[in-house]
Amino acid sequence: MRPVANRFWLVVVLASAALAAHAAVPSPPGLVSEGAWDWEKGVFTLTIRMPLPTDTEATPPKRRYLAEQEAQRHLQEEFVRRAGALPAASGKPLSDLMAADPTIEAGVAQLGEKMKFVSSRVDDGYTTLEMVWSVGLYDGLAPLLYDTSAPNEPPTLIRWAPSRDFSGIVIFAMGDLDWLGTGLQARWTPSLGFRLLNLKGEVVFDPTMVKPDYVQKWGQAGASLGLFNEERWHDRIGFDPLRLVARGVWGARPGDLILADADWERILSRDANRNLLAEGRVLVLYGPFPDYERHPNPDSAIDVEKPPVEMIPQPPPPGAAPARGQEGGAH
Repeated sequence: MRPVANRFWLVVVLASAALAAHAAVPSPPGLVSEGAWDWEKGVFTLTIRMPLPTDTEATPPKRRYLAEQEAQRHLQEEFVRRAGALPAASGKPLSDLMAADPTIEAGVAQLGEKMKFVSSRVDDGYTTLEMVWSVGLYDGLAPLLYDTSAPNEPPTLIRWAPSRDFSGIVIFAMGDLDWLGTGLQARWTPSLGFRLLNLKGEVVFDPTMVKPDYVQKWGQAGASLGLFNEERWHDRIGFDPLRLVARGVWGARPGDLILADADWERILSRDANRNLLAEGRVLVLYGPFPDYERHPNPDSAIDVEKPPVEMIPQPPPPGAAPARGQEGGAH
């Protein structure tokens, strides 16, 4: 085991040294970066904007090339900086985990060198360059946080409970939920890994229980913001999922979910349902309550507040056939 451990720490040292070298290079004036993530698509995107150089007599294409090369030089450090804001574990940002464990920071730094190039464009005035890269949340970042090569087993309920096999688990966590232990209410915050607890605050399921193949495939759970729509998730939860309502949130940040004891009994009493947790066949509906009220189209030329147009009957043209019921006319 010693050679393996030595190679592991060598990778950490080399990655940390590479990151330090990048950090030692001052950022060029005007460079701005921002990170964004999409839980439903499982993608983290990094955008870097910077002005094209003006202190050169190079042609416009050459100026663009120089700006692209400069942005590429700062890709790794900007990725580590912006990825630090990503909720990673129970709502905690990734920066907290990197500060506590240098191996995670080294892994994130290495991942910054493997980001997928998305686009490069220059504004109409040919003054500012914008470049975009992306990396997978689940196949890229999630495996850095948890060693799931030998996942823990979900707990087993040793007594009988009324239940049956389901194809997936859907947790309704929309709106404000009771924040256990605070007397407050809060909305659940999705993250790469979170815990599921019972009403006593005991952890029943955590990310270390997810099988590694499914962590890289789609993570611990899917998350759908503000829409009560399961149609696009059928490949994950099937057509006969167990639908539950979260009883609250937990943690210093509201990143963990609490389920009722009766719901846990329905899950833990059957091997097939426990396996749903281990395979990440879970969907969490979160965010504000969906608004299904139909609102007027702001781009429509019709003013819905005005009464409908009154249709005034017009006299028939000369020689037209009389309307039904008016044959013979007045005498």
